[in-house]
Amino acid sequence: MASSPALREVQRDLETQANALSKLQKDIAKNHQVRKQYTIQLGENELVLKELELLNENANVYKLIGPVLVKQDLAEANANVRKRIEYISAELKRLEGTLQDLEDKQNSKRDSVCTYLSPFLALVASRFVI
Repeated sequence: MASSPALREVQRDLETQANALSKLQKDIAKNHQVRKQYTIQLGENELVLKELELLNENANVYKLIGPVLVKQDLAEANANVRKRIEYISAELKRLEGTLQDLEDKQNSKRDSVCTYLSPFLALVASRFVI
């Protein structure tokens, strides 16, 4: 059984590569979840901005801080919402770049798994040849 240690080594390498691929897939799923949350927040903030733009300068605007509504200047509220939108947009752009990087790594790792799979299958097949 000269192929047995070689088979175990290739199997161990294949498992290592498969585990790394699995971790990348989990990271991609997490990235998608975070992007989804930011996209929802962006939509909510854009809606708030549209509502603020409908108000006249004399309108009372209140901000919820804990259980208390605190009066806030319309210009200040408008600026805060715009800053939030800017921040969320920047985060979405950053997450998009991260996602692209993770997908590139995933494709590379998938190719690596396929590279390890061929010799592994050849060794397994050679053990069962009569």
